[in-house]
Amino acid sequence: MRRQLTSFVKYSISLLVAVGLMYYVFHDWQFDDLLARFGQVNFWWVGLSVALSLVSHWLRAWRWNLLLEYTGYHGLSTWRTFKAVMIGYLVNLAAPRLGEISRCGVLKRTDNVNMSASMGTVVAERLVDILGLGLLILLAFIIEFERISAFFNKFFYSRYEAWHITPGQFTLLVVFGLILAVMLVLIWWFRERLQRKPLYFKIRSFIREMYDGFVSVLHLQRKAGFWLATVGIWVLYYLMAFVMFYSVPATAHLGPSAGLAILIMGGLAMSAPVQGGFGTYHLFVGAILITYGIAEKDGYFFATLVHLSQTVTVVVVGAVSMLLTRLTDEKKDENNLNKK
Repeated sequence: MRRQLTSFVKYSISLLVAVGLMYYVFHDWQFDDLLARFGQVNFWWVGLSVALSLVSHWLRAWRWNLLLEYTGYHGLSTWRTFKAVMIGYLVNLAAPRLGEISRCGVLKRTDNVNMSASMGTVVAERLVDILGLGLLILLAFIIEFERISAFFNKFFYSRYEAWHITPGQFTLLVVFGLILAVMLVLIWWFRERLQRKPLYFKIRSFIREMYDGFVSVLHLQRKAGFWLATVGIWVLYYLMAFVMFYSVPATAHLGPSAGLAILIMGGLAMSAPVQGGFGTYHLFVGAILITYGIAEKDGYFFATLVHLSQTVTVVVVGAVSMLLTRLTDEKKDENNLNKK
């Protein structure tokens, strides 16, 4: 009962944060203005972005199969793994981080993959994703240091001028803050396991799981395929954001470096423990676009368009995947009954 109450409180806080941020972004918008902006959208570019996202999800499913091979599950269907991934994304829209458990549950149902084994591969996958995001953040700071500094200075530094620190010093503090945030995200992802053990064992187990997850990647049979898939996923994520610039007139002139900034801010926003990145994605992406000379409302609309297109994709493809998986399960159960 206590655990259920704790889960309910956490879910409620997460939902309130999402609602509060969405209100902050859209509280002064007129519905007619929003419709007029949608009327200017070139949906061919939106469709291309959606297609790229589906390829990235398929590549993620294939990469997951490579991790599952390490645990002894060979010859898994990428199609079934893809459906499990999409169902996981769908569940994440309602309950942050529950999607990882859900997709493992789907594979347990369809391919009898042990839950502990599949969850271990998810841990390894998340570690690689965090490593990739961290490297991209470093690259972004090297390429776009002035703009990112301007972003943090504009939205945060003015509040701390009384500390008598320079903008450069403040930006370095922000970098350390981001590193700390990544560590907190790791703790958040593994919080349920950590809560079951005394402090010493929590820390040791946490470090051990990260180590085991990373080692499992190093001992894969098809290492080249795994790392190529990882690079491919991030390239596709980048292209998903970049091609969307051409979907609206206000952002059509932005270049490749702006696409990198969007990728980073979007990745950080989606890592937040908020349902589907609602509010966080809009705020982070819209705010960074302001540093590129994009008007505030244009920036927030662009973020809305990207987030909405990907959310609709997840809902539609995830729901279809859930339905197909359910139908397959029913057919399997029917065949088992006939054999008996």
